[in-house]
Amino acid sequence: MNFKKIVNNSLVNLNNCEDEPIHIPGSIQPHGFLISIDSDTNLISVCSENVFQFIGIRYEELLGKKILDFFDKGLIDEIDAFKKDSGNSVKIFNHVINNNDFSINLHQSINQLVIEGEPLSHQFNENNNLYNSSKQLLSYIEDTFTLKELADVVTVAIKNITKYDRVMVYRFDKNYNGEVIAESKEKHLESFLGLHYPHTDIPVQARELYIKNHLRIIGDVSYSPVPLYKLNNNKFETLDLSLSVLRSVSPIHIEYLKNMQVGATLTISLIHKGKLWGLITCHHYSPKYLSHKIRSAVKLHGHFITSQIDVRLMNEEFEIATKTNDALNNLISKKLNIKRDSIHELLQNNSILKLCNSVGFTAIIDNKVYKFGNTPSDENSKRLGLFLSEFTKEEKFHTDSLVKISTDLSFISTEFPGINYYSLKKDSDCLIWYRTQTIKEINWAGNPDKAIKKANERLTPRKSFEIFTESIKDCSRIWLKSELNTCDSFYNYFQIHLRSILLNEEKEIQKKLTEILEETNAELENINWISTHDLQEPLRKIRMIASVLVGGNELKVLPEDVQSKIIKIQSSAERMQNLIADILKYTKTGAQNSNFEKINLNELLIELQDELSVTLLDNEATLIIENLPTINGIPFLLKQLFLNIINNSLKFQSLTAKPIIKIRDKSDTSILDLSKYAIIEIEDNGIGFDNEYNEKIFKIFARLNNKEVYEGSGIGLALCKKIMTKHHGLITANGELGKGVKIVLYFPVD
Repeated sequence: MNFKKIVNNSLVNLNNCEDEPIHIPGSIQPHGFLISIDSDTNLISVCSENVFQFIGIRYEELLGKKILDFFDKGLIDEIDAFKKDSGNSVKIFNHVINNNDFSINLHQSINQLVIEGEPLSHQFNENNNLYNSSKQLLSYIEDTFTLKELADVVTVAIKNITKYDRVMVYRFDKNYNGEVIAESKEKHLESFLGLHYPHTDIPVQARELYIKNHLRIIGDVSYSPVPLYKLNNNKFETLDLSLSVLRSVSPIHIEYLKNMQVGATLTISLIHKGKLWGLITCHHYSPKYLSHKIRSAVKLHGHFITSQIDVRLMNEEFEIATKTNDALNNLISKKLNIKRDSIHELLQNNSILKLCNSVGFTAIIDNKVYKFGNTPSDENSKRLGLFLSEFTKEEKFHTDSLVKISTDLSFISTEFPGINYYSLKKDSDCLIWYRTQTIKEINWAGNPDKAIKKANERLTPRKSFEIFTESIKDCSRIWLKSELNTCDSFYNYFQIHLRSILLNEEKEIQKKLTEILEETNAELENINWISTHDLQEPLRKIRMIASVLVGGNELKVLPEDVQSKIIKIQSSAERMQNLIADILKYTKTGAQNSNFEKINLNELLIELQDELSVTLLDNEATLIIENLPTINGIPFLLKQLFLNIINNSLKFQSLTAKPIIKIRDKSDTSILDLSKYAIIEIEDNGIGFDNEYNEKIFKIFARLNNKEVYEGSGIGLALCKKIMTKHHGLITANGELGKGVKIVLYFPVD
C-alpha cells in the first residue's frame, strides 16, 4: 500500500506573505498526534507520522482502516455524539488510550472529522491557581474603571496562571497596525509597552484564522514539523486545519519569533462585534507547554476583556461626555429672541467650542459667516463649506485628517486638519468645528517599512526590533463619539431655532404685506367709489344734453359734421356709463361674502330664460336647457355668470344663421380626476374665435373684435372667470372661427 505526505511545499518557496496558505500546512507540532476520519465511512484518511510514539500504532497500520478497529467504545461514543451535536464546532474531553491520559480535541473540517490528542499533564498546582483566578475575574469589575486598567490586571493574572515570561494585550487600529497597551513581564526583560507593530506582522489570512480559532499555542519555536500522511489513492490533497490546536505554523512566523529570541508562545484572540479587536500574546524564552485547563482559563480571561470593551470605552468617555453635555445645556438653556441677531448671541459663547473640544467654530448662513475661536478666514470657510456640500451628500461628516479627503484643501488642512461638519440643507449653509494639527510620535518595534524582506526567492521577516520613531503629521485628535453626539444634539436645536427665526421673519413680512394690501385696498375702494359714483353725475349730464340736442330741433340747424360729433358724444358717454356699471359689478363680485347654498341649475336657468324672453325673441334666438345638476353656489353670482355667457353668444352671433345656445350637463364620473366636478357646457353657433386666444378672452378689458362693430366693455368673461374662482371652480373656452364657441364650467362636487 502506498502512502503520501500532504505537506504544503508552497510554504517553503513563498513569494507573497498574503498568499501564504497557513490553514493547510500539511503538518503539525510534535507535542501531540492527529488522526482524521471520513465523516461518512469512519475510515481513517490522515495520520500524523508521530502517532506511534503516543498510542503505539504506526500510521501505516491505521490509514484506510475503520477507527473502531483500533479504539475503544468510549472514544467511538464521544465521536458519534459530536457528529450529532450540530451546535458545537469543537469538542474537548479527556480520554485514556493505551493506559495514557490524553486531552482529545474533535472538530469538523469539511467532510473530515479531525481527532487531536495531547498528553494530559498537570502543571504548577493549576487547580488552586485556576480557582483563585476565577474568583479574581469578578473583582476586576469593581477594581478597574478604564479598558487600560482592566487589560493591566488581566495580563498580571494570566502571567500568574501560565508562568510565561511576558504577557501582553495587543490592540489593533483601523488598519490593523497593533499597539501593546498592557504588559506583565519578568523584571530583567525590556518592556514592549507602548510599542507599535505594522499590520504586515499579522497578515490578512492570519487574522482570519484568529477569528475562526481563538487560541494558538507554540510549545517550542524550534520544533520540527510532523508531516501528515494519507493513502496515495485518496482523492483529497490537503486537510484544512483552521480549527486545529496542533496546526504547524508558518515558517516565516517561526523565523520572526526566533529573531525575537522567543522560545514558546500562546495567543488568545480578542473578538469584538465579529472583528479581531486585539490579541493576548504570551512569550516565553524557552520551550513551554500548557495543559488544556490552563489554556481554557486564559481564553476565559480573553472573553472577559472583550465583553467589557464597550462598557470600559464608555467609562473612558464618561468624563468627556459630562463636560460636553454641560456645555450643551449652557447653550440651549439660554432664553433667546427669535430674531436674526440671536444667532450671533448664541454662537458667541465659549461653550460652542466645549461641545466637542474644538479650537474654532464657524456657521455659514445666507452667505454670512458667524465665527468664534481660532478659525480659517471667512472666504476659506465659505470655500470649505461649498466643497463639503458637494463632497458629502449626507447631513454630517467628520475627519481627523482633511488632507486625506482632498489635496486641494491645503489652504485649511495644513492648520486645521480636523473638521466636524453639519449641513443646514440650504445651498452651502453649514456648521463647522475645527481642530488644529497634533504631531504624534509612534514608536515602532523596528522599521515598519522593512517588516518583510525578500531573499533567495522567498520572504523573510525583519531581524531588527530596535525602536523606530515615526512622526505623524496632518492629523488632529480623533472626534470621540460622545463629542459627536453632543454636536448632533446642538445641531438639531440650532435647526429648530433657525426655523423659528425664518418663520418669524416670514410672519413679519406677511404682516407688512397685509398692511400694504389693506392700504392699497382702501385706496382702490376710494378710486372705485370715484369711478362708479362721482363720475356718474357728469356722464348723466353729458348724455342728457346730447339727448336733448339729438331729440330737439336744434340739431337740424347745426352743420352735419357737428351733428355727427354730437351723436358720437352721446354713444361714447353711453358706453362709458355701461363700462362703469360693469366695473361696479366686477368689484362687487370680489367683495361678495354670501354663503353657499344648494342651487338647482334647471330652476335658475328657467327663471333666467323668462327674464331674457324679449331679448331672445328680438334676436330670433333659441335657448336649449338640458337636464342640469344641483350644485353649491351663490344665486346672485351664478345668475350673473350665465347671463354674461348668454349675452356674449347673442352679441357674437353668426351673420348667416339664427342663434342657438345649448346648455347641458357634461359631468363624467368614469374619469377619476373629473369625477370631482359637476361640468356644464354652454355651446353656441356664433362667429367663434381663433383658439390661440382661449386664455386672453378671460382677461379684463380684453377684446378680440372691433369695438365699433361689437359693443361691450371687455369685462363680461373676466367677470365670469372671477365668479368661477369665487366658486372654487374653473372656466375654459374653445372656439373655432365661423363655427361657434364652447364654454365649459367646472363646479366642485364638494
